[in-house]
Amino acid sequence: HAESIDKLYGEVAPTGDDALGLVMREPLGVVASIVPWNFPLMMTAWKIAPALAAGNSVILKPSEKSPLSALRLASLAREAGLPRGVFQVLPGYGHTVGQALALSMDVDCLAFTGSTGVGKRLMQYAGQSNLKKVFLECGGKSPNLVFADCKDLDRVAEHAAGAIFHNQGEVCIAGSRLLVENSIREAFVEKVLAAAERMQPGDPLDPAS
Repeated sequence: HAESIDKLYGEVAPTGDDALGLVMREPLGVVASIVPWNFPLMMTAWKIAPALAAGNSVILKPSEKSPLSALRLASLAREAGLPRGVFQVLPGYGHTVGQALALSMDVDCLAFTGSTGVGKRLMQYAGQSNLKKVFLECGGKSPNLVFADCKDLDRVAEHAAGAIFHNQGEVCIAGSRLLVENSIREAFVEKVLAAAERMQPGDPLDPAS
């Protein structure tokens, strides 16, 4: 995203001799981003980097469960010379801070990662205020599809177990369903169970975990 900052050009549209058509690339204005507790720094980077690169100001509401990395990032951004107010972190609860941002007439865009229920409410708040643009990444039930012609069931079983148990299952795209062809179902489920049993919960900084 940093690389794109000086490459967001406008265009001159092809027109006749008696007209001039310009395609302008302009920032939206103030972008409010609401991120969840899982992978808090990565989620923050994904939300703020493209918005800042396009020339917007960003107000970030981190999860109340994991705000420290966002606060530290804001401190580093200030130290790096980002102008005051261009990137702000506003910790707090969703039903207070998140709602206030979504209803604010001064916020031009809302970006959210989290539950479908909250996503619906944010769209309602946008409609009740200034019809701000809303970009949602809401929770789902991502399936793994496994068919009888699979060449390496052991490897797929390892991936299936990792897809749901990685980071305690706190992953937006966690493979939370298995759809398996009947002829291999029992054998495959046994392999997934065996792969899961080899995983050791514990301190994430411990290599044995």
